[in-house]
This record gives sequence, C-alpha cells and structure tokens, in this order.
Amino acid sequence: MASRIIEGYKLYKDNSVSVDYYEDDHIIFKVMNKKKTDFYIVSMVYGYWNCDCADYQYRNKSDEGSFYCKHLQAAQYKLLEILDEKNNSKG
Repeated sequence: MASRIIEGYKLYKDNSVSVDYYEDDHIIFKVMNKKKTDFYIVSMVYGYWNCDCADYQYRNKSDEGSFYCKHLQAAQYKLLEILDEKNNSKG
C-alpha cells in the first residue's frame, strides 16, 4: 500500500492529474500514466471512489471498496489541492 501512495504522489507532483468534471459530490479526474501516453479515469461520487485501471479493478473485486491504486491516490492529492485553494480563496 505504501508504494502506491508514493507512486500516486509522484504522479500528482508530475502534474499528471487533471479534473475533467467537478461538483462537490461528483468529481472525475484523468490521471496520465508514467509515459504520458494514456490516462485512467478516477471518479468520486458521493464519497465512493473508483478507478478504471486493471490494478484497481482486479484487487477491488476481492474486497470491494477497500483498495486504492496509485491513480486514485494521485486524484486524492489533487482533490486536497482543490479544497485548499477553495478554503484560501474564502479568506
């Protein structure tokens, strides 16, 4: 798990995460792979997270809702950035 957190942070710091759609309870992120040749879709709807990568899909089947892949981790770092910016703009 720790390696996925670190890899997710690297993806976030490498500006590999973009927001495709944003509402408070529904967010869709695009997370580029390391080679910047393709992307994965990470979504958060009403607090439930999902990623379309094979790692998340395979592992999540064995224990639904408990697995976080590096793409999902990267999206969560991006969400923290967004929330921090919103809080700072309120003054």
